[in-house]
Parts: sequence; structure tokens; C-alpha cells
Amino acid sequence: MTPLRSSKPSRLILIAAMVAAPVAALAQGTGAPPTDVHRYPLPTYEEDWRALQTSDRTDVWDPVKFVPISANGTTSLSLGGELRVTYERFGNQSFGLTPPDPDGYFLQRYLLHTDLRAGSRLRVWTEFNSGLENGRIGGPRPVIDEDKLDLHQAFVDVAVAATSPSAAILRVGRQEVAFGAGRMYALREGPNVPLSFDGVRAIAHAGTWRLDGWAARPVDNTAGVFDDGSHHSFDVWGVYGSRVITLSRQSVGLDLYYLGLARDAAHFDQRGRTTRKRCSRSAASGRATFARGDP
Repeated sequence: MTPLRSSKPSRLILIAAMVAAPVAALAQGTGAPPTDVHRYPLPTYEEDWRALQTSDRTDVWDPVKFVPISANGTTSLSLGGELRVTYERFGNQSFGLTPPDPDGYFLQRYLLHTDLRAGSRLRVWTEFNSGLENGRIGGPRPVIDEDKLDLHQAFVDVAVAATSPSAAILRVGRQEVAFGAGRMYALREGPNVPLSFDGVRAIAHAGTWRLDGWAARPVDNTAGVFDDGSHHSFDVWGVYGSRVITLSRQSVGLDLYYLGLARDAAHFDQRGRTTRKRCSRSAASGRATFARGDP
């Protein structure tokens, strides 16, 4: 990826690529739907527990994973969460250029979500996040270590032709975005604080293809309480298509995508504020853009 200086405002990073990968590497699950009712997928917003209405309650969490609100169960609520505690300790971090951390430190992540479904066409997903750091010399690292309490996701899904093979969904609000193997758009599962976007997304199915289109802004993580907002000079958009192809005894996933990114007056170390244009020479050069926790 070659940086080129320009005096004009930076408005475009264009990546056009076609890749083939084993189906096991696909994060979106474009193959046949799984038959296991008790399935905890990633991304978490892919959960759908409505099958519990007509199946046996065999899991301890079933009473909170499907809570009927209407008499016929078409309006329902699902509750879920995550608790993750990580201990980290590094020796000779940054080749000895940063203060030593002999005792290590703890990272805590707490997520709590609600999933309200009204019929087959309307869904409201809400998720709160709390990320805490304890004991690190120098305090929490910006962006990735700490966000005491904030709204991580809050979006509304409106389905079109929900009962047909060509079903389409319009999603509006704060949301996680993950595609393919997670090298370009990822859930940021490694760092303590996950990543979300404010924007709009359309999801459609056309035959064996799943098509996604979106326009959004990354959410700026700040360490306080309910103080996160959209990054006002950072825009992302794109189109992503994926399908499964069966060749003899082996299935292969095919992904086609276009990604756009605009970052006005980005700040680069020791160079002050400037504008740049970047041209990606291969798909690999742009895959880590949102997976590493960059603001």
C-alpha cells in the first residue's frame, strides 16, 4: 500500500477484490442454516431463539433466551450477556522502551443485550458495554482497554418480504459490522473494548447470494460513561456479496466486495495534520483497517 500526498481533501480508499476461502473461514455463515437450536453465534446479533417456542426447553438459559410477550409468541424478548476477564503480563514490552509491568494487569469486559422481535418484520436490538482495566502501569491504553459504560449497539431491523427466499432487511442505528474472515471489518474480539458503527445497512438474499451494503461512521471510544459518539471525519461504506459453491466433494466460499473509506485531515506521527490518498495494490493491504482497534 503506497501513500501519496495530496493537497486536496482525502475522499477515497478503494478496494476491489475477489477471494476464495474455505467455508469454515466464513464468519457470516452463508451455507445451510444450522439445525442446533442452542447456538451462540458470532456476531451475537445473529442470534434467533424463536425456535424455542416449539421445542423442548433443555438448557438452563432457555427461560431468558425466549420470553414470549404476546399470547401467540409472535412478539418476544431475548436476553443475553457476556462476562470476560483476562490477565495479561508482558516481558520486555516494546523492546524495553516502555515501563516494565512485573505484576501484569486485569481486563474485564461486560456485555448485556436485549433482542425484541415484533412479528416477522420488526426487530429492536440493544446492547450495553462496560470495559475495565485494573493494575496496568501507565493506565489503560487509549481506545482498546477501557470504556466504563456505554451504548455499544442500538439498531432497528425492518424486514421486507420476510417469508420469501428474497428476504431483505434494512438496519438503522449503532451496530457491529463483520464480514468474511474478519480481516477488514471485525468485531474487535481481541482488545477489551469492541468496535461498533453508527449508520445504515441493507441485507438481502438473491438466490444463493447474500448481499450487504452499508454507509456508516466508526464510534469513537472514550473511557467515560455514555460519552461515545460517531467519528465525524471518518466515513466508511461498501458492498459485500458472498455465496457458497459446491465443487465435487468440497464446498468453497466466494466473496466479492467493494470497500470505501474517507478520513479527512488524519493525524500522523511527527507530521501534524495532513491529508493523504492511499491506493491499495492488493486486497491484503487493507484487511486490518478496522480489526486492530484504530480510532
